[in-house]
Amino acid sequence: MAAVFLLVPNPGLAAECVRFPADGERQFDISRNGSLVGSQSFRFSRRDGQLLVRSAIDIEVTRGSTLLYRYRHDAEESWLAGRLQAFVSDTDDNGTRYLVRAERIEGIFRGRVNGQSFTVSGFVVPASFWHRDTPSSQVLWDGVDGEVKVVRGEDQGPERIEVLGETVEARRYELGGQIQRILWYDKRCALVRMSYLAQDGAKFVVQLR
Repeated sequence: MAAVFLLVPNPGLAAECVRFPADGERQFDISRNGSLVGSQSFRFSRRDGQLLVRSAIDIEVTRGSTLLYRYRHDAEESWLAGRLQAFVSDTDDNGTRYLVRAERIEGIFRGRVNGQSFTVSGFVVPASFWHRDTPSSQVLWDGVDGEVKVVRGEDQGPERIEVLGETVEARRYELGGQIQRILWYDKRCALVRMSYLAQDGAKFVVQLR
């Protein structure tokens, strides 16, 4: 598969907005219809001029002692000079396994998912949602299945929400198309909250803690 990635300037980005977060870890709780079901984390670090982003998602939905759904995702992104250079991930979606390995070679992002090759051209923004350009991208690259997803982001303006026990002003975006999310970013364009509906209609909320 191949696609050209285009970015639309986002007038909602504040002056304090940073493109890449500082080193450190950001941890999130994941709830389903108000009940805690898992966690998500991003760890940012620098090495040899590259930004490394390690992410992990762990979800278990149960009814009593019965496991209804399990999701595990571990990934590492390598960035250099503002571009994604390499990506590896291992995902277990309730028993369905996805293994992704990809790297930028001569300006082209090439890789394999479960042995099937893919090629993506242009500026790649993965659908991990931490990147500030996520809401302004016309397409996102899905690091779980290796596919390019067409999206459209709508800036819904500032909204006051509770983050880490304090009320802060965040900017809310609605992402539609092949990936549907509601995303909240703080004044530095760091992700602080995300929500989405599962296929069964359950509401998932990912909240910074």
